[in-house]
Amino acid sequence: MRKLHLFLIAGEESGDTHGANLLEALHAYHPAIEAVGLGGEHMEKAGMKLRRDMKKDLAIIGLAGVVTNFPKIARVFKDTEAYLQQHRPDALILIDYPGFNIRMAQRAKNLGIPVIWYISPQVWAWKKGRIKTLARTVDLMLLIFPFEILTYKGRGINTVHVGHPLFDEITLEMTREEVYKFHGLDTGQPLVTLVPGSRKREVRDFLHIMLQGALRYRETHPDTQFAVIRATTIDEELLHEIIARENLPFTVKVVSKHRHDLRKHADFSWVKSGTSTLEAAILGAPHLIVYKVSWLTWVIGKQLLTNSVIGLPNIVADKQIVPELLQDEFTPLNLAEQTAAYLDHPDQYARMVDDLRRVKEKLGGPGASRRAARAILKLFGIDPDPTDTTATRDRRTFLQRDDFPSDHYGTNLENQK
Repeated sequence: MRKLHLFLIAGEESGDTHGANLLEALHAYHPAIEAVGLGGEHMEKAGMKLRRDMKKDLAIIGLAGVVTNFPKIARVFKDTEAYLQQHRPDALILIDYPGFNIRMAQRAKNLGIPVIWYISPQVWAWKKGRIKTLARTVDLMLLIFPFEILTYKGRGINTVHVGHPLFDEITLEMTREEVYKFHGLDTGQPLVTLVPGSRKREVRDFLHIMLQGALRYRETHPDTQFAVIRATTIDEELLHEIIARENLPFTVKVVSKHRHDLRKHADFSWVKSGTSTLEAAILGAPHLIVYKVSWLTWVIGKQLLTNSVIGLPNIVADKQIVPELLQDEFTPLNLAEQTAAYLDHPDQYARMVDDLRRVKEKLGGPGASRRAARAILKLFGIDPDPTDTTATRDRRTFLQRDDFPSDHYGTNLENQK
């Protein structure tokens, strides 16, 4: 069996999770893989030799964050470039994280190392000029959104639509009654979950506003319960400290286990813009989207954006189906009023539920990690056979889980009309 040496780069929590699932699928199809790279604990557990924990060292937000951390970014970049030059892996696999990864793709291409990109840069939202750079540097682009097919059509980039990897990561195990009981919540009272993000700065900036919004909402809806959904990158103590500082006259739960179950069965959610909003759509969970950055980052970003909305469910739907509270609109009063506009009006609420269902249908279904792994291996002339009777038990278990009956989403872009 041919041995493959792969270098992977993922810079954020979601990328680390997606990268880990991709590695599991690659190992399941082709065990003779040596994986090295930049990522986090999930990719390390999936068998990658970790050269740098990017989630801890380079979880950077906005232009100000880039400027402040530039020396650290430069050191990591230089070290990675030196590794590629010295060890010449069979391929560089990039997972999202475009600011860093586009430049690394150019370096790898100059070294003659094939470049594979999993989870395309959001060129459909901003910086469309990057498509020309990607066409010069990327040997295989693995798309996760259906509308990306049109974005890249005719651009000279070898693309495969594999579907969204979140379907492989969201697991539901409990009924509403079970998950409420597990977290000590009252099934007879409404529940709003707060999802402030996976970066410490986001949590510190956003959770305060959310908690004040909870206080405002309780003024008119005193029976409502609130729970904060903790990302694995955030210490539980930090959340408790922020909650304690607010000195609220009611309890706010911190949820670390069965998070997807609780989010699905909550009545409403306030969610930081990003992957968590797409999780909410897949869960069919009504929510609103919040975000705030520095004034300079916002002004520059507005000039580069090509969409009128930033929330992923809204982009997939091609219209605003979920309210977006951005910058100065992200206030406690607006949180309370927008939530009441849905929870107090069943027709509005039902319309959002139906719209989210349509978004989920557009995204496909489980199996993105396996389809991505097969596309990568085929690039090297390896044709994975999931029916191989010599497969190990672990290999069979992985390949059979969440089975998705169609390979439609593994069709090359040039063959799609």
